[in-house]
Amino acid sequence: MRKHTISYASLFLSFVILLGGCGEGAITGRRSMEPVAVLDYVIPVGVPNIMADINGYSQHSEKYAYLRIPEGGEPVEFFRIRDVDRDRLVYEGRFEPAKVNDDLYKADFTDLVFPGRYRVECVPYGCSEEFIISEDLYIGLADEYKNLIMEQCTSLSASPETVLDFLQAYEWYYRPDRTEGDDLTVPGELTAVRDWISGSDYQDSVGTTAVTYAAILAKFSFLYKDYDSFLATECLQKASSIYSQSGNVVKSDSVAFRALAELYRASGESAYHTELAGYREMFDSARSITDPGYMYGAMTYIVTRQSVDKGLCDVMVNLILSDAQAVNDRRREITDPMYSQTGGTEEMIGYLRLLMCANYILKGYEYDRTSLMMLHYLSGLNVESSVYVPDEKDMGAYFLMYSCMGALEAEGKL
Repeated sequence: MRKHTISYASLFLSFVILLGGCGEGAITGRRSMEPVAVLDYVIPVGVPNIMADINGYSQHSEKYAYLRIPEGGEPVEFFRIRDVDRDRLVYEGRFEPAKVNDDLYKADFTDLVFPGRYRVECVPYGCSEEFIISEDLYIGLADEYKNLIMEQCTSLSASPETVLDFLQAYEWYYRPDRTEGDDLTVPGELTAVRDWISGSDYQDSVGTTAVTYAAILAKFSFLYKDYDSFLATECLQKASSIYSQSGNVVKSDSVAFRALAELYRASGESAYHTELAGYREMFDSARSITDPGYMYGAMTYIVTRQSVDKGLCDVMVNLILSDAQAVNDRRREITDPMYSQTGGTEEMIGYLRLLMCANYILKGYEYDRTSLMMLHYLSGLNVESSVYVPDEKDMGAYFLMYSCMGALEAEGKL
């Protein structure tokens, strides 16, 4: 996982602000600066005192930023929001102590809903990075990742993990509700994955990689069968062959469980169901199942139209919902910008995956606020004011997360 930190231009802007107050010259028309700057001092790398979500905020969602008081600094009472494009102050609010810890003050500007480009300002502590407010923020971010992954599929540069997450997002958030007589034009998402499958050399893959390919082929077969049953059948046969040849060494882990669930849903073969049933003891004794393979495998299994072990379904659902509630109860400490109680970015992405699965089970939006808080953290509301950029294997995870929030945004649930 890489992270994109603030630019030197933004740092220099904050440095100037600390000398003269952020944006005051824009209001009064007065600027005070030496005509020639002679610098023999290198400005140290730093971060803004005001942390905001650099990606932005959805128009009607909760919006907030945090002020951290520098050592020796005095608390302040008010913050202001500047419309950057119009260079005009458009909002003023009062800081309130943050509930997460005593080192932060919260600037809540939820009722600012007009789309635009803004920054939070506070004299004498400077201003935040710029951000946007948009009615389709997450829809737009999801589209960006969708187009990028589709290009990677076409160029055969997408990783198997990304492709599998891409198909999961398609199934949950983009798959059209078809009825008899509907247009059978293949969706662009499936066309891109079809190109990736046809150009990939997966026949000689082994171990976990082979099992991941089997899961992709089985899932694609299930989603593609209405458009080309012959190709769907061919993919399912290849998936079965690859899984059978993968070796018993990997047939008892979460990757294998996910592949088995996909193979069983697509084929209905009892042999796969027997293997799935072999996991029952593990689930019965598990205290949680936060591994993505188990979570997504469970999601596939409980929605299949094949015969299922209802007891196993109950165990998996209860574990996921219990884990999600535990995370939800800890949301403030997990997303604390200064002292986040997580094992790192990957762990937070794991929490987001869990909450998406729980919402999918519940057919509701119980955990959307917690998910939004975590996305804010990953997009600048952290101690380094960094935007975390996904590595190749995480590209699909971000597409999943933004697709989920985009769906909520489209339904007016944020």
